Amino acid sequence: MKRKTTGNSTCFSGNEHRKTSAGKTSVKRNTVIRLAGVLLSLLLLTAGCSPTSDADSSRTARSGSSAEEKDTGKALEKSDMASTIKAADASESTSAPVPGSPASAADTPAASAAAATGSASTQDTTASAAAAGDSASSEAPSAQNSSEPAEPRKLKYIDAWDEWHTMEVDPGVEAIQYDPEKFLPSGENPQWITYTGDLECLQGIDVSEHQGIIDWQAVAAAGYRFAFIRTGFRGYGDAGTLVEDSMAVENLQKAKEAGLEVGAYFFSQALNEEEAEEEAALAVSVIERSGVELDLPLIYDPELIRDDHGRANEITREQVALNTAAFCRAVESSPACKADIYSNLPWEHHYFDTDTMNTYDIWYADYEPQPQTPYHFTWWQYTNEGKVPGIEGDVDLNLWLR
Repeated sequence: MKRKTTGNSTCFSGNEHRKTSAGKTSVKRNTVIRLAGVLLSLLLLTAGCSPTSDADSSRTARSGSSAEEKDTGKALEKSDMASTIKAADASESTSAPVPGSPASAADTPAASAAAATGSASTQDTTASAAAAGDSASSEAPSAQNSSEPAEPRKLKYIDAWDEWHTMEVDPGVEAIQYDPEKFLPSGENPQWITYTGDLECLQGIDVSEHQGIIDWQAVAAAGYRFAFIRTGFRGYGDAGTLVEDSMAVENLQKAKEAGLEVGAYFFSQALNEEEAEEEAALAVSVIERSGVELDLPLIYDPELIRDDHGRANEITREQVALNTAAFCRAVESSPACKADIYSNLPWEHHYFDTDTMNTYDIWYADYEPQPQTPYHFTWWQYTNEGKVPGIEGDVDLNLWLR
């Protein structure tokens, strides 16, 4: 027989009167069967069921379940997509996080992934989807309460050659301890910068043989209280020859005699720890021969050579850390010397690592009106164009905050 469905009812059509060789008996039997079939149909219609076979019922149930799973799966996917879009819209509609502040859980890829996983994890039935929703909502607080990594703070700065750069601030390095807005021109000398906060500020200079013979008494009379004296340098050519500054001993002695507090520095081009130790040995020997007891540290001053081939121009951050440690360790093996480092923002950006920055006091160079560094420093070299009585030509001016 063929099954034909009309509306919600199912009826049978076809050759319902069959002739058999059994004659009337067969007719009666058929009549009884027909009546039984009609009664069964009526009962089934009353119960709201279709008179299909068990096999048909089972097959229809399975196919219906499979279709429901696919539809539910699509619905969940759409729901997840809508939730993701809403979350993105919500995060964009709120204020952007302050650089350096922790990002909210809703803004992080990990939190978004956790929410999507929670809502899309079940695709069996509508009830399962609801259970998945409950699961996602219960997991949301844990995602929001988990400590997410802080968004890196970005700093845009300008170097001594008027080129702009952007760096990520290292949160592990000790932060600047001053308010940059309180660095202002001094009323005492128009070329000086002073600090208007609650700190003692001393004006100073740093010199080498390039300044020639210096009248240190005139320097002191002009109000300068300290000086860093170059002890020597390593040539930046491939040979890397060590050279003592020809005015180092005299400058150390005369500056001390004039009443200035005295420190020293060495211009480094070391490629490795052995060369850094050689540089330290030369610097210490110059100081010892001068007979001067330093008031300030002996500064390790590694630099790159701009617009020329410098033997250390390709040095890595890792090697800088090793060289710095080797130089400072060798210097401090002498009881008369303490070692610290010279730096600027390009070096803090690319070369000095967290441990190095935190280990030493910093003599910081920056020729902008306020220091741009986000990190700590003790001395600030704020110009290389200073004019100082007793010295011919330009001189680096420095501020010591203590």
